[in-house]
Amino acid sequence: MTSEYVEVAIIGAGPGGITAAHHLQRAGITDFLILERAGDFGGSWRDNVYPGLFVDVPTLFYQFPFARKFDWSRLFPEGPEIQRYNQQVAADLGLHKHFRGGSEIRREVWDEDARVWVLHLAGREPIRARFVINAVGGYINTKPVEIPGADTFSGTILRPNSWDPGYDHRGKRVAVIGTGSSSVQIVSAIYQTARQVDVYQRTPSWILPKPDAELSARTHRILRLPGVSAFINGFALAAMELPLQLICNVLPILPRAVLAKVLPHYDKIWRGLYRLLLRAKIEDPADRRALVPSYGILAKRPILSSGFLTALGSPSVALITDSIERITPDGIRTADGTERPYDLLVLATGYELFTDPETYRPGTVLGPNGFDLAEDYRHNGVRSYGGSAHPGLPNRWSLVGPQGYVGVAWHTFVDLTARHAVRIIGETRRRRASVARVRADAFDRWVAKMRRHDKLISTYVVDCNPDLRTYFVNSQGEALYYRPQTISGALWFSRCSALNDYWFLRDSGAPTPRSAGIERIEAAL
Repeated sequence: MTSEYVEVAIIGAGPGGITAAHHLQRAGITDFLILERAGDFGGSWRDNVYPGLFVDVPTLFYQFPFARKFDWSRLFPEGPEIQRYNQQVAADLGLHKHFRGGSEIRREVWDEDARVWVLHLAGREPIRARFVINAVGGYINTKPVEIPGADTFSGTILRPNSWDPGYDHRGKRVAVIGTGSSSVQIVSAIYQTARQVDVYQRTPSWILPKPDAELSARTHRILRLPGVSAFINGFALAAMELPLQLICNVLPILPRAVLAKVLPHYDKIWRGLYRLLLRAKIEDPADRRALVPSYGILAKRPILSSGFLTALGSPSVALITDSIERITPDGIRTADGTERPYDLLVLATGYELFTDPETYRPGTVLGPNGFDLAEDYRHNGVRSYGGSAHPGLPNRWSLVGPQGYVGVAWHTFVDLTARHAVRIIGETRRRRASVARVRADAFDRWVAKMRRHDKLISTYVVDCNPDLRTYFVNSQGEALYYRPQTISGALWFSRCSALNDYWFLRDSGAPTPRSAGIERIEAAL
């Protein structure tokens, strides 16, 4: 085969891809490519340019641990500032020489004879890679539009990740379908200048005030002092340790039936407080009732916004809870027969997520002995080792995998999984092995361990909130977003996990000395 060869291929140029490249460089590995279907670094922050976009995690925590920025404009900065930061970090690391945009991966196929991954790209020659780090992130693609008549609408249709920045919404009649984070931000940003904004709600969200503030020059100077930013981040991680100990190690000792009886009382308290907030913000009693979620406050990620509830109180904004029957050429018709005309439809209806088996298409990620990742996920459940590895996929890791997210900011999370992947890649090179594959028995032990420790999480989001679909609960009814592990446990695993959990194979076909005696993974994989 004459196709291009690279030692490590990183798929995706968002925060995860940047982080993986950084750790490869630190390990002395420079023969790598960052393959990105778009044309620049940034991931979601590159793709989303809709009005009102901001980060919903305080920026003191939402940044690369190895490239801290001290002069953020606000505690919760807007999207363009986050994207400029991503681009600056990529430039500072010298990653553009490793970057290849317009590289959409269609298939990943393991070549057992050559012991490399063959990456099939749209419109380009394949690339062979010894190792693959999948860094495509958690929000894979927007969900298909399933509302009848969408193709007949004569006005403009926009989605959050494909927004036309040149579109002028002023004086327009706008329908925003969905009440997730994107729609909440868009409504808050446009309602004062649009002629009319109708918010179509199927399921209400928990909307909590955003404690935002400008960061002064004095704050910037303090953050620049040696150790201050690291101390703030370390303190925040330490503060999370006790709650996570309770969630992952202490409360799961209780029987599931006991947890299922106790946990709803926690939500009753929050629901009472939320009604007080709505009473202060929303005059219409019917709207107040419609805005109270029936599910628990932690069953979906709460949305931070200080503008959305205010917007709903404006005479130019209406909350519509009737189900949509179809989109017409002029607007939207609801199930009660009412048809409302619009100039712009905003379809904020969500994304395909890494926890759903349907996100993985059959025939796109193929390991040895006919192993198909999508088919395995459909038949055996969406699982991973350490949130990143699978025994059916040698020399391959995902930075965002099932039960991988630790309860910290995104950059810290992908830093943990990237450290693990690069550590095993480095060990494979040190042993002069050609293949590293997590052992089937180690994989099964890890999955069983996660199942034990996620009892509280799964009881809460599945048993106490039945029939709720969020990215915390997938289509198979499993809670696979969070890794039920403490911060300290996740940090330890990323740096010190047992190397004997992997099977290292030399080119000769024999295991390396330290892994001698480990049986070959079943041929079924």
